[in-house]
Amino acid sequence: MKFIKIIIISYLVIFMNGCSVVYLGLNSYDDFDPEKQPDSLGKEVKIWEDGKRTNSKNGEYEWWYFDAKLDDGSVIVAYFWTLSAIKELFYIGVNYNHPDGTEYKKIKFFNKKDIFINKEQCDLKYDENIFTGDLQRYKIRIEPDDFDGFGFEINLDSNVPSYRPQDGIISAGKDFFAWLAAVPNGDISGNLTYGNKTRKISGDGYHDHNWGNIPLQRLFDNWVWFRGTIDHYTIIGFELNTTEERGGYSIPGLFIGDSTGIVHERFGQNGIFTAKENLITDLYKKNNEALFSKFKIITKDNYYIEVDGYDVIENLALFEITNNPLLPLIFKFSSLDPYYTRYKSNVILELPNGHILDGQAVLEIMDLK
Repeated sequence: MKFIKIIIISYLVIFMNGCSVVYLGLNSYDDFDPEKQPDSLGKEVKIWEDGKRTNSKNGEYEWWYFDAKLDDGSVIVAYFWTLSAIKELFYIGVNYNHPDGTEYKKIKFFNKKDIFINKEQCDLKYDENIFTGDLQRYKIRIEPDDFDGFGFEINLDSNVPSYRPQDGIISAGKDFFAWLAAVPNGDISGNLTYGNKTRKISGDGYHDHNWGNIPLQRLFDNWVWFRGTIDHYTIIGFELNTTEERGGYSIPGLFIGDSTGIVHERFGQNGIFTAKENLITDLYKKNNEALFSKFKIITKDNYYIEVDGYDVIENLALFEITNNPLLPLIFKFSSLDPYYTRYKSNVILELPNGHILDGQAVLEIMDLK
């Protein structure tokens, strides 16, 4: 009888209200205004900025993200999520991809009683899984018992200062989404366990922190983001595309840094231009909007970056990230199909003096519609 009630409720939601109403809402939203973005924290990032920034209010969410490219070409990704939606949800997602085709991915939910998140600094404990650090040095542990025998214990030592554009907060009225690149690039060392074998690993890694107070789809249609290393440079680039209800703005950004700090940065529609190529045709529904796996940035002072995704690390239907079977059921037959896609990528940097460098990157596409 309970299952029948779920089916009936699902049909009522779809046919009486429409999926777009459920997902996108009916409210009238404030426009994004590029001239009214928070900018009061100063250039130096403080340790507390990587601690908990939300207050567990309904609609708030937050995640701490880590990725690493190992010396053998493997890619590791882990993210610790907290989400307040009627009740608080906590989960960890992990991905592992080896050049020989070996891969593993899983999302695991945790009980609130097993969660600790510090406001003073990045210090998270999801049962025996931890993510802790002070902007300079981090420890990330994924417990193999929680992830089918896959796990790692890694030290991440930063070699590029933390970065955020202005205060890192993109706001529209009281609604906001925020981003802090706590470790734009760092050296990793530690151990990885998989298939009943534990081995030492090394490579380079990245950690950022995101939080907000409104569902992402009510601010953005989609975004493109990448992080790459070229020679001694670390590059982070992005383009966030706000919804028509928020003014339909494209918000590009670029950070180029090294061990001395910021080499070059631009944020917003101020001398930075983007282009996209290579239409993605094999990952999404046929009615999906056009999305591309090559992303280009050029600035008015002649920095040029080209990121070309060549191997899919992860392609995740966002409605599947839930321990409630109702959401996938509701949206199965709708035109909405939000996806999160990540690619291994090549990246090219052309400096103003014409010198061209190349390296590796991770390209991320967040499609919210």
